[in-house]
Amino acid sequence: MKNRIFLRGLNLAVCGLAVAAFAACGDDSDGSGGAGGGTSGTTSSGSESPSATSTGSTDPTTSTTTAASTTSATTGAGGAPQSIEMIDDMEDKDNAILAAGGRVGYWYTFNDETAGATQNPPPDPEGTGDKPFTMTALDPARGQSTYAARSWGSGFTGWGIGFGFDLKSEDGTKTPYDASTYTGITFWAKVGPGASTTASVLISDPGTDAVGGVCTDECDAWQKALSGISEEWQQFTIPFADLKQGGWGTPAGTTQIDATKLYSIQFQVGMAESFDIYIDDLAFYN
Repeated sequence: MKNRIFLRGLNLAVCGLAVAAFAACGDDSDGSGGAGGGTSGTTSSGSESPSATSTGSTDPTTSTTTAASTTSATTGAGGAPQSIEMIDDMEDKDNAILAAGGRVGYWYTFNDETAGATQNPPPDPEGTGDKPFTMTALDPARGQSTYAARSWGSGFTGWGIGFGFDLKSEDGTKTPYDASTYTGITFWAKVGPGASTTASVLISDPGTDAVGGVCTDECDAWQKALSGISEEWQQFTIPFADLKQGGWGTPAGTTQIDATKLYSIQFQVGMAESFDIYIDDLAFYN
């Protein structure tokens, strides 16, 4: 089991500054989505000892995963992916993304710290590594897929909750990852029974991550609402070109994400009495 040891507690705390801004991000009239609460400005990232490597596959996957009883859906104008490079298929059950293509990252959770609210797996702002993010067994399985990343809980009344990972965070130092050879990302998602169906994917770059130096406490990541997410598995295909800032925080200074320097990929659920979101087979695509 991989442990998250190096974490950025300060960045997690910054997330609370977005509470008042979340409502302004709800306008999705253009389909771009807005999850509020800062991504990169809110992240905590982890790493283990430099000598350790992920137990996942080191070979990029070049074909999409097919599954029974699932729906293929597209968010944005990307169309169906022709080829993919797997970031994490979750089958090794640990908290590390697959060690491929120079990527080194670890799953984590974060939230608006509403008193009495609960999120699972719980955040680890101190970086103790005692309770690392763990994958959830699927019952029933999604075709050949038997595990997925999942966060669930209830009671958040601010901007909500999130979970995700940094793409390149070796030794606890977050650095940019060049994904410019890809068109975007693709993944499968669903929510649990009765859970909130409002969710967004967020990706940060130098203009929208505190590490990039453009924003500090109002890092407004590039994002896209997951239109149509439901209790049935669906595949979402998100072109980088379709991502837009939420509009509540510091402008990135550009009109489009810089895919040559990506920092984090996260999933966020807004204010919700109950949330339960699953993510599986997350990959870059062309």
